[in-house]
Amino acid sequence: MIKRKAILFIDGSNFYHNSKTIIDHVSNIDFKCLGEFICKKFGLNLNEVRYYNAVPNISDNKDVYYKHIEFLDKLKKEGIIVKTRKLKKIKKLKINIEKGIDVMIASDMIRKVLVEKTCDVCILLSGDADFIPAMQIIKDAKYEAIVCSPKYGFSNELRQGKFRYLILKKEDLKKCLKK
Repeated sequence: MIKRKAILFIDGSNFYHNSKTIIDHVSNIDFKCLGEFICKKFGLNLNEVRYYNAVPNISDNKDVYYKHIEFLDKLKKEGIIVKTRKLKKIKKLKINIEKGIDVMIASDMIRKVLVEKTCDVCILLSGDADFIPAMQIIKDAKYEAIVCSPKYGFSNELRQGKFRYLILKKEDLKKCLKK
């Protein structure tokens, strides 16, 4: 039997914040290992891993900026496709917010499965319910979208039976820590 091809789409910030509630050293996760683990659970072949995240402003904190760039460069060297946007600064509130990452992920999921046809299954590593409309488009086109996340931060809407899902446990993530 031929296994279907899957692409893992990682919402970096969402995954980091949800995962750090259950394990230390989240930045040491081997995303290819995690993708293979998820694909094995669903009987799929991992075709590609894509990582999405916002990049902090260098002017806010050079150390944080360079550490983040170093992390992203390591992912690229591992063969992971990295897509970024800059954090948007809200001067009045003196905060930075992530803008456009979810839309980038959702449009890439639709593009990869429906336009480019480079996969049969999109695996979303995020607990964010904002992805439901894109996942529904994929499902309506007779393809599949699967969602995975640690329990904390995993939207109930995503776990109500419309899509297959996997709750990642501490031991699952620990198996995928880099040595």
